[in-house]
Amino acid sequence: MKKLYLLLLVALCGAVISPAVAKKKNKKKASTEATTKKEKKETKYDKLFKDKKVTTAKGFITLHKLDNKIYFELPIKVMNRDILLGSTIVETTDNQFGCVGEKSGDPFLIRFVQRDSTITLRRVQAGQFSEDREIKKRLVSSTMPAIAETFEIKAYNNDSTAVVFDMTDYLLSDKKNLSPFSPYSMMEMMGADISKDFEKESSFIQGVKGFEDNVSIRSLLTYKISVGMKGNYAVKKMPFTAVMNRSFILLPEQPMRPRYADPRIGIFEHSVVEFASEGRGLRTRHIAHRWNLEPSDSALVEPKKPIVFYIDDTFPLSWNKYIHKGVEVWQKAFEKIGFKNAIIAKDFPKDDPNFDPENIKYSCIRYAPSTVANAMGPSWIDPRSGEIINASVTVFHNIVQLVQYWRFLQTAPADEEVRDVVLREDLLGDCIAYVLSHEVGHTLSLMHNMAGSSSIPVESLRDPKFTQEFGTTYSIMDYARNNYIAQPGDKERGVRLTPPELGAYDYYAIAWLYTPIFEAKTAEEEIPILDKWISEKSGDVKYRYGKQQF
Repeated sequence: MKKLYLLLLVALCGAVISPAVAKKKNKKKASTEATTKKEKKETKYDKLFKDKKVTTAKGFITLHKLDNKIYFELPIKVMNRDILLGSTIVETTDNQFGCVGEKSGDPFLIRFVQRDSTITLRRVQAGQFSEDREIKKRLVSSTMPAIAETFEIKAYNNDSTAVVFDMTDYLLSDKKNLSPFSPYSMMEMMGADISKDFEKESSFIQGVKGFEDNVSIRSLLTYKISVGMKGNYAVKKMPFTAVMNRSFILLPEQPMRPRYADPRIGIFEHSVVEFASEGRGLRTRHIAHRWNLEPSDSALVEPKKPIVFYIDDTFPLSWNKYIHKGVEVWQKAFEKIGFKNAIIAKDFPKDDPNFDPENIKYSCIRYAPSTVANAMGPSWIDPRSGEIINASVTVFHNIVQLVQYWRFLQTAPADEEVRDVVLREDLLGDCIAYVLSHEVGHTLSLMHNMAGSSSIPVESLRDPKFTQEFGTTYSIMDYARNNYIAQPGDKERGVRLTPPELGAYDYYAIAWLYTPIFEAKTAEEEIPILDKWISEKSGDVKYRYGKQQF
């Protein structure tokens, strides 16, 4: 009985003491949790952006804009991947140095590589390759990407899947390959001496955008520039500002299969060196530039990803439908090889928040309010494969004066409808469509074909049947222009006075470049088939290519 009493007493005492002990334990636990939470809040990553106004854009790289600084949050999984970096002019003080929408330099290949507590930006070479496994291994060590910039790692993100580093100095700098001064500008073409003093303290990071496969950063760059000839300056220390959009595009791990170019057909290309293993020594390969048009099925209908050009909303309204026509006339050439809607023109979308004409992801046709009487259509490629990533057509306002002069001077003797100071809208529109078609041809990779009209007999240009079929040239990539051979009365007989919409050679060049070759498994296996296509046309003057002479 005494033992039972003692046991009850102990149990009762325990019951009385237990809440106090529990309270103490809970207090300790809460304190530990608070400390842990406090510690979590004080990571380097959180400290970097704590209590500050940060603009964040999430893409394949997360961008953080903080005051006038730009931080990259680079995922570890993207380390060592090939990235294409390019710059586009968004705004400029004077378009004589480069126009809005223009790429001021060729995009280039980079990789981000971690080295201890730093991230290095490396320039990648893509000019040498080998199919031989052993040679390939040595080539890798012999063409190591060079370190162009080094950045200190400021922090890891909270789950250690990404590193953070400051890219401000790189994106607010006067680097030639990121410059706002175009090598194709009026000033550069005139051979002017341009002295540029970069003013970093007056330059700013303007904004950031992020997407699944690319990110964009806008940099406002300020200069004092002097312009003259042979040491005599017409302008001295003039303030100059430009806004540049820098696009970082994540390239696919597996590049598109290349197609080897042939000098008998006028296709833009670049050369690479192959180290062959069968005792041949070095072999130069010429990689054709082309869009990656993949059929959506074996029946060759609509491509998985068509070529899309977005038309600037600042063009004079009367030009718009003729610009559409100049782009989409190329659908006829693609239809001949089985592609439907392979190339499309769209107006700038008003309701798409992701659309950005300065983003290298979008190919655009841009208007330039300039005294230049010209247009141009360059494109930019993935140097690993020749795949065209982006193309731009810039149309300078004064092109209308040039095409009116052409039409009047070359055809007025035979066509009284063009004997006017200002051409009728439909006549001027056809001239604009012709210029656009020519420039879009360049963006599809067609070079100037100076043989396009060389084999046409003079008498054929007064033949209604011949001119209705072929116009003035076998290729609109020629510089043939209008039918100045035609005489009064020829138009009434049915003689065509203008170039064709597309020439016979243009259809042939598109077919050679873009027809899928399903039976070939490699670029090497395509060569006999491509060679046969050229050989079949070799005796026909319509398909002759003549290189532009410089």
